[in-house]
Amino acid sequence: MRKFLMELIATALYTGKLPKMPGTWGSIFATLLVYFFWPQSLKLQLFIVAITFLLSVISSDYLSKELNSKDPDQVVIDEVLGIFITFLGVKAQHNPAAALAGLIIFRAVDIMKPPPITWFEKLPGGWGITADDAIAGVVSNLLLRIVGGFLHV
Repeated sequence: MRKFLMELIATALYTGKLPKMPGTWGSIFATLLVYFFWPQSLKLQLFIVAITFLLSVISSDYLSKELNSKDPDQVVIDEVLGIFITFLGVKAQHNPAAALAGLIIFRAVDIMKPPPITWFEKLPGGWGITADDAIAGVVSNLLLRIVGGFLHV
């Protein structure tokens, strides 16, 4: 049962097992959650980010050990966290321009991994898997706010 739950969480309801680009699938899944369900309350958003962060560290560490891989492709809960951070304090619910802009910005930042993001990948286990995407989310949030000014989001 534990393995099932850890895999379910780490793969973001198995979106990480979709063919090709698992990180993109996980990011699309998270963006859809934001688009349809993201709360207006910043306190509630921060609570969701904190819970997702903890679940990411624990489940990604478990699955990486189970699969004997430093950062398995199918682990996408870290991308979900990154997307949630990207949209922290941003009015993205039912806003297609904001949702699409945030998704594109996050994926670009996550793929390019400019410093200091790469530094956090070196942390051990689930911490390294999670922290780099959390920092990518922070960078993406800032970029989304800049771009959002032009898009009126």
